[in-house]
Amino acid sequence: MSNDAIHGDAPLHVNDTIRWQEGIETVVRPALAVLYRLAVGPHADRYAPRFIAFEQGRGRPGWHWPSFFLPTCWAFYRRLWLSGIVFALLPVAGALALAAIGPDLDDISLPWIVLAVVAVWIVPGVVSALAADTLLYRHVRRLVRRAEAEAQSASRVAARVNAEPSTSPIAAVLLGGGALVVALLAVVPDLRASYTEHVVRTQVAATLAAARALQHQIVDTWSTSRLVPRQTNNDALRAHAGANHIDEVEVSPASGRVRLVLAPSLPELAGKAILLAPALDAAEHVRWLCIPVDIPAKFLPRECRAR
Repeated sequence: MSNDAIHGDAPLHVNDTIRWQEGIETVVRPALAVLYRLAVGPHADRYAPRFIAFEQGRGRPGWHWPSFFLPTCWAFYRRLWLSGIVFALLPVAGALALAAIGPDLDDISLPWIVLAVVAVWIVPGVVSALAADTLLYRHVRRLVRRAEAEAQSASRVAARVNAEPSTSPIAAVLLGGGALVVALLAVVPDLRASYTEHVVRTQVAATLAAARALQHQIVDTWSTSRLVPRQTNNDALRAHAGANHIDEVEVSPASGRVRLVLAPSLPELAGKAILLAPALDAAEHVRWLCIPVDIPAKFLPRECRAR
């Protein structure tokens, strides 16, 4: 391609060809690669070949480390205003999702803090890192097309594109930093509440585990002698660590139903009760039903929520 097509006043021709990388000849619109380099600014050597590939329909999402670690700051640095706002909201969405599905994740072996990091940082970061090149390409393409629509010569198109600021360090610091602070203020309370609920569910599950030995004894003694075992001071129950969260235990002589009154060690549920009621299934096997009494579902383990 001639220099006149870039720097002079020659009209643009769609059949012009440029050589972009050594050994690779790519047919593109006149001076498109040069215009993309001008529009993208810093790190043009990385971006421009990717943008040409996108233009030809053979581009694939790539990995972008800056937008993985600091997606909001990177987006505002690149003047991607809407993307910056969306990236700032992704951790908030992750925290809300963790709160919504948290009870179903209690049985996963990963620690809760790992799940929180995945929901609030890893997943939003991966989404941002995979979308970064495409978002910047679309932004640059809009700038170039607008300049080509407004100007009649290659030099004027290049001048218009070059006049557009490609980055904004001030926006990265002020808007990006401010968005991070706002996101943290929104995320931290949700994470704290989710963690508290997780801890309570774990403690309630331990309480139910402590009662299982008592349940087994009830099934055995009731089926053989129609008697119930010792209740609050039951040795098998008290030997379990979860017994620390039990204040009282009552076993109904008539039905074998167990009533667990939760202790002050569970301040959110102190004084509330869980009923464990035996029932026979079709095979004449005893199946225990967990019946919480005035306990919010968010504090209940899976076995007491699925009824």
